[in-house]
Amino acid sequence: MRQAGICWRTCLAVVVALFIGLFIPSVSHATLSGICGPVSAESPQVGFCSKTLSISGSLLSITLTNTSPAANGGFIVADAFNLPQGVSASFGSSTNANFDTFLEGTISTSPFGSRTDIISLGGNANNAFEGAGGNPAGGIAVGQSATLTFNLSGSVNETDIFNSELVRFKGFNNGKSDKTGVCTGGDCNPTPTPEPATMLLLGPGMAGLVWLRRKLR
Repeated sequence: MRQAGICWRTCLAVVVALFIGLFIPSVSHATLSGICGPVSAESPQVGFCSKTLSISGSLLSITLTNTSPAANGGFIVADAFNLPQGVSASFGSSTNANFDTFLEGTISTSPFGSRTDIISLGGNANNAFEGAGGNPAGGIAVGQSATLTFNLSGSVNETDIFNSELVRFKGFNNGKSDKTGVCTGGDCNPTPTPEPATMLLLGPGMAGLVWLRRKLR
């Protein structure tokens, strides 16, 4: 009986550690990935960009890749998203130096309402998402990627940020521009990829349960 009690306590500790690792605030357990998709009844331009998002501690990382067809062209010039009330962000870094304007507050992202945060090539709270920023060739060109990082002041949910995101394109070959979301429904749901740390916790938890079952037999 004593040995069985020790077994139960050991496995319980493993399971508790697993759940702490999965649900502790502000720690990322997955990298969300998806493609640009529609956010309204407008004609969807799915596949013009791909995106990954992850949070590690207080660091939010967003990577955008311009996958617009070469014949279509275009440059990604702005990225906007929502943070929950009470959580703020500060701009950390960008692998594309042209993204030098970070704004927080009520940022106009017409026709899709507003967002709390935006990183762009320029502008202010009223026009940063509407095309301000000068030469669009300074954005993310077709086939290129950029990673943007932000420091968060509190705990947030990766999926909420992912599903609130809006991407701005300028400089298409036909002279037009576009604003699109990042896959919020149907086949565009973000795909979570477990981080190695999560898998390391899951492994011992499952092994402990198997060991206990054999021991009790």
